[in-house]
Amino acid sequence: MATAKKSTEVATQQPAGLVFAQEAPDYIKQGAGRGSEEVKASDMVLPRLEIVQSQSPIKETDDTIRDGQLFNSVTQENLGDMVYFVPVYYRMEWLVWKDADKGGGFFGSHSNEADARARVIEEVENGENEEDLEIVDTPVQYGLLVNPTTGTAEQIVMSMAKTKAKVSRKWNAMISIAGGDRFSRVYKVSSFRDENKKGQKFFNYVVQPAGFTPKAIYEQAEKIYEILKTQDFRVAHESAAPEKDAGSSDRGDI
Repeated sequence: MATAKKSTEVATQQPAGLVFAQEAPDYIKQGAGRGSEEVKASDMVLPRLEIVQSQSPIKETDDTIRDGQLFNSVTQENLGDMVYFVPVYYRMEWLVWKDADKGGGFFGSHSNEADARARVIEEVENGENEEDLEIVDTPVQYGLLVNPTTGTAEQIVMSMAKTKAKVSRKWNAMISIAGGDRFSRVYKVSSFRDENKKGQKFFNYVVQPAGFTPKAIYEQAEKIYEILKTQDFRVAHESAAPEKDAGSSDRGDI
């Protein structure tokens, strides 16, 4: 046992004096993508933009993050109090969840309610209790997270189920009134302390227009739009089991 432990420690140690460059050296071929030729869109997950709630798991690993701040669900990066977001594509998805108090679990994202219901039936036939399963209709805003300092943007999504769905509907209306391509404008996304009919408080999204999308990011959004409308990208929903905060679990406040 002692030998095995020593071997593990040696394997994970960084060699003394080795420094990893933070910018690509000249010998690294950018844009080639070699080795990923067979990776399809369905083999990847897109990170989600999330709000820190009172019981968010990220607080267990980052003791500096505050309720109401935004973070990247995959990288666990603290994004602060406000971000810039370019919406590129909108899609309604139906997610099947198992009650966290009954063991929890994610049983897939579906493009329509009938498929989600069929999945529930399948799981019940496999031994699940139907009362423990819930179908959550989830508006999903696919887009680009803009870094105003570097002028770059990266793909991210906003899953806006339950109480967040009302914000999504208002956002869709805002985009429709503005006219043009969905990705022709940048929006500021932050949070505010909301309250449901039961008096439970939680943080919800605030979306405000910020201006027109810069040319380079607009062209990037065009390319992503063409991909999203034809391919099956998968969001990292499975790491976002509904929390017990009112803002993510109270279905009656939509």
